[in-house]
Amino acid sequence: MIKSGKWPTPGKRTSKGDGSRKRGKDPSSIRTAILATFWEYTERTKVSGMWLMRRNRTYGLSRFIWSSVLLQLLLLSIYLTLLLWLKFYSYPILNTISNDLSITDVAFPGVTICSPKVVNSERVDRYVKTLKIPKEYDMAEVIAGFDFLNAFTDQSFEPPGHDSYRATDAVLRLNNVSIWEAAMAVSPGCFDYVKRCFWGHTEFQCNQSHEYLSFIPTTAYLGPCCSFNYNPRNASFVPFSANIFGMDGGLTFVGAEGSERNLNTGLIVLVHHPMDYVTEAAASVTITAQSESFVEVSPTVQSSSVEVLELSERKRDCLISGDLQLSNYRQAACLLACQTEAIVQKCGCHPYLLPIVGNKFKECNLNDTFCYSANYDNFKSVRCDQCLPNCYDVTYSTLSYKTDLNQHQYSVSRF
Repeated sequence: MIKSGKWPTPGKRTSKGDGSRKRGKDPSSIRTAILATFWEYTERTKVSGMWLMRRNRTYGLSRFIWSSVLLQLLLLSIYLTLLLWLKFYSYPILNTISNDLSITDVAFPGVTICSPKVVNSERVDRYVKTLKIPKEYDMAEVIAGFDFLNAFTDQSFEPPGHDSYRATDAVLRLNNVSIWEAAMAVSPGCFDYVKRCFWGHTEFQCNQSHEYLSFIPTTAYLGPCCSFNYNPRNASFVPFSANIFGMDGGLTFVGAEGSERNLNTGLIVLVHHPMDYVTEAAASVTITAQSESFVEVSPTVQSSSVEVLELSERKRDCLISGDLQLSNYRQAACLLACQTEAIVQKCGCHPYLLPIVGNKFKECNLNDTFCYSANYDNFKSVRCDQCLPNCYDVTYSTLSYKTDLNQHQYSVSRF
């Protein structure tokens, strides 16, 4: 039994309390308390690695190494936390998703149709007969030189073992024909593979002179093509918006392959922003002969609130036309101009299939195909950090369905 007389008297407790207050002012007691807390933490914590810091657990060099590792990990966690905070501070934007946008507020996409075969041998034979060819040049040699046009569109292009491109270049210069004109003449065009066109249930002339309902010759990364709701040569062009959608609305066309006879290559349909040059980033669908294809297009609109636009360009990480004093800023156009600059610096010319940027760059001829094909991958991967995304933009994704008409014993010849 514990006797009450054994307990300290109140006076003595007060005296010890005074003494403890005096010791609280001693720095050594603070260190002792911190160490005691640390040892207790190492005994009770479940944190991996800290248990190695217990008393009598590690010694000497091993203890030093583990202490260094833990300290470095602590400093790394602090550094990563600061990076995350700085990243949040530099990009204070909240993304939200909604589906309450009217279809009339979204531009109908540009639709570009291309043939996978750039040079059509039948068209080359017909076109060469219209040129004035001096006697010192053989017609067969001039015809063979047009194969070098594939260097501008084919990533795996290997130059032929002949130099017929010299004769072809000379004949084109003699006839005052540009490479662009020659390429459009020897490649399948709108008249070749767009036969009948419909908007909704109403038919229109595919190649008519109309502001919107018309297919026109254009160029894309695949070479000469045919486009609807896309006119890069008209600086005042404004794309239209559709007020109908679904299976009974939109664009319908009946096409032919446009390549040599008995060559089943199909057609490539590219869906893109109506103000952007068609690059590899465009959604693409391949359609084949004797089939009916349905292409479902889903637009995604990215817009910025007034509060975001009030931020600096660095913080909002996007650009509007007013930032650069332009009538219409497009990231795709900026990237294309940057790529063109890289090509000009390396080869001293711009390819015929890229949009013309003034008259300061000469057009690449067939002799320049060696430089272009040798640096093809470098041109496609050039970095253009100054080309920030648009603060307002529309992107298009596609989903396609195909029906083989042969299986249903149905023919489109009557169309």
